[in-house]
Amino acid sequence: MKKIIIIMLLAITSSGVAAKPELKGNPEDLRQFLYPNDKIVSIYAEAEEKAYSDKAIISLVITTDDKKLSASLSKNSKLRESITKQLVDSGIDQDNIKSSKFSTSPQYGWFGKKPKSYKVVNRMAVSITDESQLQEIAAVADSNDEVELSDTAFEHTKKDELEDMVKEQALAKVMKQKEFYEKSLGIKLVPVGFRKANIGHRATRGAMILEEVVVTARKRSSSLQDIPMSISAFDSSAESSFDEVKYEAGIYVDFKIENGAK
Repeated sequence: MKKIIIIMLLAITSSGVAAKPELKGNPEDLRQFLYPNDKIVSIYAEAEEKAYSDKAIISLVITTDDKKLSASLSKNSKLRESITKQLVDSGIDQDNIKSSKFSTSPQYGWFGKKPKSYKVVNRMAVSITDESQLQEIAAVADSNDEVELSDTAFEHTKKDELEDMVKEQALAKVMKQKEFYEKSLGIKLVPVGFRKANIGHRATRGAMILEEVVVTARKRSSSLQDIPMSISAFDSSAESSFDEVKYEAGIYVDFKIENGAK
């Protein structure tokens, strides 16, 4: 009787275990279990390309001061007109010369209740495409005490083209490695996916130095010898090269391995 009971318990236990298999994990684990992936390998390559901006925006600050506000405004306006004419005569398109920020402020003495003078400040933005034009702007700043070269900003009008170029170069390197492995290992690699990495651009060290020179090239009130950037600092015969930028791209391509190259 005891033997029969033991056999029945063992049968019930074993049947219960077989009837309720336990699977642990998230849905992705279950999918991997039921539908295992093909053999996948990833090949990575990167490329870089140096380029130069083709446009620079130079900011000039024009400051005038007079006992009367109307006189200070008139001086500022006439000076800006004169600067515009000089730049246009030098070959800069008038459409590339804009007046941007404008402000006025009364200047008081130590104990005065009325302003002793009025200061008018106006900013001009000049877009240029060649370094020889930068020389003309520097000449204007040097010849007018009221004019200061404030700062500069660079633009890359062909940014998208350059980013596409480095991506194409990186992808070409990936495909070259693919052909090498197929030939060496006697396999076929079929692309099934890709991932982009490090797509972008950044200024090179040389560009940072150039920008620092341009930004700090402000005319000092003492003498022309104190100016850190002279008009002759740029060689007009040299190739135009505003700021240098390095465009970079890295690409991973996933391949499925198939036996035997077809």
